[in-house]
Amino acid sequence: ILGSSIIEIMHATSFELAYRYHKQLRIDLFILDLSLFGADGFHFLEKFPNERSNTIIVSAYNDLAIRAFEYGVLDYLTKPISEERLRLSLQRFFIRSNRKGKLNTSPIRIKTRLSKVDIHKLDVRLTDLMEVKKVYQNENLSLKSLAEELDLHPRQLSEFLNEKKHKTFTSFLHNYRIKEAKYLLERYPEKKISDIGFEVGYKSLSNFYDAFKKELKITASEYRQKNFISTISSNIAEPKNYINV
Repeated sequence: ILGSSIIEIMHATSFELAYRYHKQLRIDLFILDLSLFGADGFHFLEKFPNERSNTIIVSAYNDLAIRAFEYGVLDYLTKPISEERLRLSLQRFFIRSNRKGKLNTSPIRIKTRLSKVDIHKLDVRLTDLMEVKKVYQNENLSLKSLAEELDLHPRQLSEFLNEKKHKTFTSFLHNYRIKEAKYLLERYPEKKISDIGFEVGYKSLSNFYDAFKKELKITASEYRQKNFISTISSNIAEPKNYINV
């Protein structure tokens, strides 16, 4: 909701919640990820055609831009999004808004949901859950369930991850799972790669393979082979002492 100097950002964790916000509040600008928790963002544009000109699309895929602009959206941002690119997009919105081209130069204060949260304590508890208890191994772990473990609202946890860890929940989760997968690939060369994928928390092997390659730019099997060759080379290069009797 845009005021004279304040922007309140509402974060919808599902289409159902986005629909509810739309019905209950006056929303000036939508920033819509085309892949929202597995749902198709174009469904939102089809359901609310009057909001298309006030929607900025966010996507990891360049090839969907033409289709998005056919809906009449305000702008299309490709991930990863730079601060400058986002600023230009917001300027475009202000120019097309009722401000008649006059941008608001007053400092923007963003309402935070973490004002009453002990950030240090939260960071310690989250680290314990992820690194000691390894809750990421639970294939059903979600933003909501992790937030419940931390006595937070999902939007509070999402804000903490975005602002303090500079990660989305999905990338945060992938980082831990892939780190564990790397360790298991190195430590247990006899283990099947598929078993490791399930062990670190992935429901499907395709998700595991995709996430691993995206994180390390090589496949899990290539990583294991590379590490195996490196280990052998290291052992060969090791000097050996012989005792003549």
